[in-house]
Amino acid sequence: MGKANKERFFKSERVGNLMKGKLKLCGIYCAILLITIIMICFVMDIVYYKKPLSYNVKTTNKGFLVETDGQWKEFYVKGVNIGAALPGYWFTEFPEDKEVYLDWFKKIGEMSANSIRVYTLLPHQFYDALKEYNKKNKENPIWLFQEIWPDENLSDSNYLNSTYEENYKKEIRIVIDAVHGNARIQQRQGRAFGVYTTDISEYILGYMVGRELEPDEVTKTNEINHGYSFQGEYFSTGNDANPIEGWLAMNCDYLVSYEVEAYSNEHPVSIVSWPTLDPLEHDSEWNVQGNKQLEYNDKVSVDINQIDTESKLNSGFFGSYHIYPNYPDFMNNEDSYQKYYDEDGSFRYGGYLQEFIQEHTKYPALVAEFGVPTGMGNAHMNPDGLHHGGLTEEQQGEGIVRMMKTIKEEGYAGGLIFEWMDEWAKKTWMTEPFMIPYERHIFWHNLIDPEQNYGIMAMETIPPEKDEYQKNGYQTIKSIAMKHDSSYLYFTIKLARQIDFTKEELRIGIDTYNRQTGEMKFIPDSEIEAPFGMEFELVISSDKTAKLLVNPEYNITNNKFSSVYSALGIFEEMNMMINSERVTKDGQNIAGIYADCSTLNYGDFIDNSNYQWYLDGDNIYVRIPWNRLNFSDPSSMMVIDDSSVVEVLLRDKLKTTKSDGIMVSTLLYNKSNDNMIDLLSTEDPFVWSQWNDVKYKERLKQSYYIIKDYFQKLK
Repeated sequence: MGKANKERFFKSERVGNLMKGKLKLCGIYCAILLITIIMICFVMDIVYYKKPLSYNVKTTNKGFLVETDGQWKEFYVKGVNIGAALPGYWFTEFPEDKEVYLDWFKKIGEMSANSIRVYTLLPHQFYDALKEYNKKNKENPIWLFQEIWPDENLSDSNYLNSTYEENYKKEIRIVIDAVHGNARIQQRQGRAFGVYTTDISEYILGYMVGRELEPDEVTKTNEINHGYSFQGEYFSTGNDANPIEGWLAMNCDYLVSYEVEAYSNEHPVSIVSWPTLDPLEHDSEWNVQGNKQLEYNDKVSVDINQIDTESKLNSGFFGSYHIYPNYPDFMNNEDSYQKYYDEDGSFRYGGYLQEFIQEHTKYPALVAEFGVPTGMGNAHMNPDGLHHGGLTEEQQGEGIVRMMKTIKEEGYAGGLIFEWMDEWAKKTWMTEPFMIPYERHIFWHNLIDPEQNYGIMAMETIPPEKDEYQKNGYQTIKSIAMKHDSSYLYFTIKLARQIDFTKEELRIGIDTYNRQTGEMKFIPDSEIEAPFGMEFELVISSDKTAKLLVNPEYNITNNKFSSVYSALGIFEEMNMMINSERVTKDGQNIAGIYADCSTLNYGDFIDNSNYQWYLDGDNIYVRIPWNRLNFSDPSSMMVIDDSSVVEVLLRDKLKTTKSDGIMVSTLLYNKSNDNMIDLLSTEDPFVWSQWNDVKYKERLKQSYYIIKDYFQKLK
């Protein structure tokens, strides 16, 4: 090759290599550009692409439809409310063990329930467990009603306060994110927090907005915001609606809007209310001044019919109502309700359900709470026997089934039993002032408090197997023994023979504090004395009759709170007013009703929380709930002791003192001639150590099996 040719060759080779380099570089640039374009498109897709709206539940005029295998099928709600406060814990101290929830779901599923309701966001373990359970039970999953609980602390009693409202909207966002498995919630006081990664939205049957709103707060909100109405994408209110109805519509609208925008998903939504705020007028709910506005119940209303839904809403709207048979008083006192009959006779609860649903014309109505409690205390009497407490487990089950049958008969969307398990953290008006200090009442189970005993699963203390104290005798009364747990003080009286109740009577004097105060005699006009003062006397007068009597100055049902010295032998019964006197619209008086707090129910202690004493051969077994003996906190041995005049009973206001132990004096005597047969008294007190935790067991009440039998037949 010549020199010129070589130069041309190498020159062309350099040019070729240069071109190759440029092409290679260009290829890299193109690849980068392509990747960039793809990433931009991906981001743009995330930002701008809207997934098609999805929903698998919707409402009809009367109930729910659930999409199954591409078909919409009717769904009748039969379920339970879950309050998750275990013994020894407050409502916001939720279990964080997934196995706890899995066990509950298993039992609830075996009861043939198809749905549950929770009041607020629970820990992620709850939702993890629900997903796991439902994946294993695809044919019969448990559906969830998720309530979003508004704060109860309204500083100005105005639900439309902007700060209050923004906090509630924040809670709505948190709950929606959590049920979609997309929440990282910082630690917060009184609310669940943590990382939620389990999406259970496919099992949401409906969201619930609000709670049992207090009438005075509703009235105040309406007054402050007179003329307020709401217009949203999904909900609105018209000129006839009151501001609180506008507030509910606004939050329902915000909830649906947020879930659609964030997740392209929609579920039925509901407002929560109760008969206190129903739109009906009840002629039996007045007062002596003839002014309904002075009453607590029936003076202001929340009417779902004043809320409109817009065409954009697909999944629907419904009302959730807490309807119990024994409160408010108009449940018992409206004459028209007793004209309602079911297969068991007159049924006032059915009368109310019928009247209410006839006015609930636009949307389905769900009885989101109903039930009756077991236990030993009754806070409200019902003429049909569905009292606010004091029922056996069989009565509880039969009452719930009767109510559920009527709920279905009257065209409701279903019912959710209140509640799954007993919660010791609860209280009612008749016990709250007497659980002192209030902050410690979670450490003991108050069998007098109906609210603590609504569960169809008992949360029971485990009594000690052996007696903790014993005093032996040498005649007819062989021994007195005592023991305790978080629910009861137990007595066992062993006799040398059976009592002849035609002639004889057994009296057990109980001294709870201060040996120098209390009654020193067992019987009026008798010479038989006790070695120490007795605050209470348990009288067993037949093989089925026993009464717990009290020193008159220590009878809290008569607002007497301090034991005093007496040698008159006088004890009296405890009777508490539980249904207040009422006045009808036309001026007729309805008498108040008193509960017998002295008579002890007869029956053994095996699997039933309603019995307090029984005979077994020559032995007498007694268990008395702590609060019935005026213990304000047995976990620290505190008793009520306040000699001042107390006009209004409020939480933690009564004075207390520490008991120096229980002393017992037992007398067997002949009723016909007032002669003493035998007397055995303890010489030193029975004391116990303070406890700060509790031992308990779960037990399905007999009501569970009654409900299960009905649910299995209910479609």
